[in-house]
Amino acid sequence: MGLKQSHRKRDSLLVQNALAGDQKAYSELMSMYWNSIEKSLSLKLVSKEDIEDLTIATFSKAFDKLDSYDDSFAFTTWIQTIASNALIDFFRKKDQKTISIDKQKEDEDTNNIDVVDNSLDPETHLIRKQKSKHITGMVHRLKPHYRELIILRYLDEMSYAEISKKLNMPLGSVKAKLFRARDLLMQILKNNENEY
Repeated sequence: MGLKQSHRKRDSLLVQNALAGDQKAYSELMSMYWNSIEKSLSLKLVSKEDIEDLTIATFSKAFDKLDSYDDSFAFTTWIQTIASNALIDFFRKKDQKTISIDKQKEDEDTNNIDVVDNSLDPETHLIRKQKSKHITGMVHRLKPHYRELIILRYLDEMSYAEISKKLNMPLGSVKAKLFRARDLLMQILKNNENEY
């Protein structure tokens, strides 16, 4: 079996597993194809934020339409086509917009998280509180839309479906953005682990 054929078979199995509800399958597909989508979009876009947003949009659309994937084609071809269409839509919208009013000052205390366990001795309690503040500080370094997803999923312990309903966002978008938010948070934590 050739390399392309084995990749196609692997991708087809991951798609089937994802459609059956396996969250790891979604993550694996994103892990395998995230960089190639980002790279192809970076050939047409300058802004890192636009590249990141369109990469997320690509995976969101792909996951929303995953049941339409035809495994007689390579998954990479299919998702690159979605990325190309997302890019075309982006440029069409950009031509229509002349002013962006998307810059709003964030209130730093909006999502303040306080984790307290009264059964701990004072020293352990203080250490945990400091660690909690540190992690909260790391979460607050994320962009607001990523921060909200992390808080809803990991602190409020909401399911993907609950988050999708609460934010009125397609399930695929929730999964794609959460994947990216976790990745960004891990990068922030790794860069600051000497403080932790």
